[in-house]
Amino acid sequence: MADEKARKAGRYLSGVIWEVYLYILTSNEPVGVRDVWRGLSLSSPSLAQYHINNLLEAGLISQTRDGRYLAEEKAKLDVLRNFVLLRGRLISRTIFYGAFTLGLFIVYLSVWPFKWDMRDFVVLIICTVSMVGFFYEARSHHKGLRMDAHTQAR
Repeated sequence: MADEKARKAGRYLSGVIWEVYLYILTSNEPVGVRDVWRGLSLSSPSLAQYHINNLLEAGLISQTRDGRYLAEEKAKLDVLRNFVLLRGRLISRTIFYGAFTLGLFIVYLSVWPFKWDMRDFVVLIICTVSMVGFFYEARSHHKGLRMDAHTQAR
């Protein structure tokens, strides 16, 4: 029930409330209202509190005993399904695919002697196209991270 509520709320996150959610999600520790206010340069702490209250109602964040806030682990947003949270940073999954392909290509170059025959050309073309595709898609994911929530609200 709460998971469904979070998914439904995720479709309507936009503007400042989306920025507040990302700020809390990527924080390494629980944050307070004033941390959000200062970190996002909002006009007033009450505006930060308003958006935090909306996120609390949606079940996307929770409040600690000391009055600070952290992102709810159970809340899964469709917008963030292509990302991995690693040390407080949202990293696109396609970065890992591109890095894996690059690693395989480096191993291929270091293990087999490059003779410029048909096999080498095929491997070169496939790896290059794959890496460019994965890294371009990762760039698009990161660029569209803020835009996804804005367009879903419309």
